[in-house]
Amino acid sequence: MTQMFSVPTDAVHVVVDDTLAYGKQELETGGFLMAPVGSDSIDGVALAGDSGILRRSGLFQISERALDRLFAYSDERELWLPIQFHSHQFEAGMSRTDALHGLRVEGFISTIVPRFTEPPADVSQWGWWQFRNGAWQSRPPAAVQHSPLTRVVVFDEDGIRER
Repeated sequence: MTQMFSVPTDAVHVVVDDTLAYGKQELETGGFLMAPVGSDSIDGVALAGDSGILRRSGLFQISERALDRLFAYSDERELWLPIQFHSHQFEAGMSRTDALHGLRVEGFISTIVPRFTEPPADVSQWGWWQFRNGAWQSRPPAAVQHSPLTRVVVFDEDGIRER
C-alpha cells in the first residue's frame, strides 16, 4: 500500500517560489520536504543553498557533504526527509539521470516540479515517483492541506540556516 503524505499549502508555495527564482536563471533547483519521525504530515522544507550544490539547465546535484549536514540536522531534531523535490525546465517526467543517480532508497519519494519558469502550484501536475523493489515507480501526489509549516531551512556544505 502507498503511504499518503500531506503537504501544507505554504510548503507548496515555498517550493514553487524557489523553483521560479532559479528557473528565471534557467537553472534547476531542489530540496527536501521534512516531517517528524513517524509522521506522514510534512511540516518543513529544506532548500538547497550554494556550497556543494551544482545547478545547471538539465542538472541539479547535491554533494555528499551537504546531504550529511542536512541528515545530521534532521536526526538531531527527530525529523525525517521522506520526499525530495527538484525542478525541470519542461516535463515532470523522471530523466535517466534522475533514475540512475537519485537517492535510490526503498520507499523514498522524488517529486519533479515541471516548467521551472512557470512552475505549477497544483501538485498533481508535478511528477511523483517512489523507489520500490529496486526501481522508480509512479505514485499519486501528496495531498495539500491547510496545516502549519513550522520550518524552512537552507542547507549546503556550510551547514543549515533558518530562513
